[in-house]
Amino acid sequence: MKKLIVAAVATTMASTSMADISIKGDAYIQYADIGTNVSGSNTENRKRVNLNVIGKSGVTTVVVSFRTDDNTPARSGASNLHQFYITTKVGPVNVKAGDFYDTIGLGAWSKSAGKTDALSLSTKVGPVTLGVYTTDVGGGTAAASGATNVSIAAKVAGAKVKLINDPRAKWTDLSASGTFAGISVAAEHFKRKSVNGHPEEKITLLHVGGKAGAIKWDIAQYKNKDVVNTHSNSKFTLLGSMLIGHRARGRTATAVADVEDFSKILGVSVSTKVAGSKIKAIYTKNTYSAADKVTGAELIFTHAVSGGKLTANLAKFSGSEFDIMNGTNKGIRFDIKF
Repeated sequence: MKKLIVAAVATTMASTSMADISIKGDAYIQYADIGTNVSGSNTENRKRVNLNVIGKSGVTTVVVSFRTDDNTPARSGASNLHQFYITTKVGPVNVKAGDFYDTIGLGAWSKSAGKTDALSLSTKVGPVTLGVYTTDVGGGTAAASGATNVSIAAKVAGAKVKLINDPRAKWTDLSASGTFAGISVAAEHFKRKSVNGHPEEKITLLHVGGKAGAIKWDIAQYKNKDVVNTHSNSKFTLLGSMLIGHRARGRTATAVADVEDFSKILGVSVSTKVAGSKIKAIYTKNTYSAADKVTGAELIFTHAVSGGKLTANLAKFSGSEFDIMNGTNKGIRFDIKF
């Protein structure tokens, strides 16, 4: 597959329309020492390169993305085509079709889920944006195979408000976000009715943030009514945590849990810039599963270097009844976009 993609790109770039072709990408390499609190620690090394080939003709854009994600000497994650889609405009209707990633609302229930053979249509009617989204097959954190949802979005009193409904799967997502007097506010409420034996799901998210001098602060709360039956959402993370969200940032090696593992997360973060570097501290009080009380503490340091970004972090859960979660995790990674 990789040879075919490279050949296709080379052939296209050799054509007279090569001015409409661009290549962009990102890569990271990371090292993490995962403290198990049982048998010392485990070492994880991860690296990934993602390449996007973008072709444009008028209002139509074609995107082909492939990546290699090998974290073992055997290169178990070989290069693979993970996105292939077209965007265009037909009259007043925006069209996106193919294999791509999609987020429901603010992502508290489904963040950047891989969808196959999907179609997204949207158009503006006055101040309102109407949308229809359908997919044949769901992958990753997808809501359901053969899902179809409709949406309506508008600005209300300075806030961006969006309502999404899937009538077949019986779920509704309402989200709103805006900035008022320098304070950013974001909220989401997802509810899925009991259908075909699947129990009711209810997820709520509230995030408030602002600045006090040179200090940026954020407070966030996530609640999940049915932690046992919630589908995977490993790309979503609260407050920029590197302790929760295995697949956030591509992969986060120091993460030991995902948001759907918790029935409640309540946290605060503060950050500031010092000598061109950013230092961030996060503290959370959580309920892991239904009743396990866990606290989380993190320190994250980021610095621009060599055209990219260097990140070092220290993260630890405490108080879990599962000893394997109570270790101290240390990580360092380098990210670059090109």
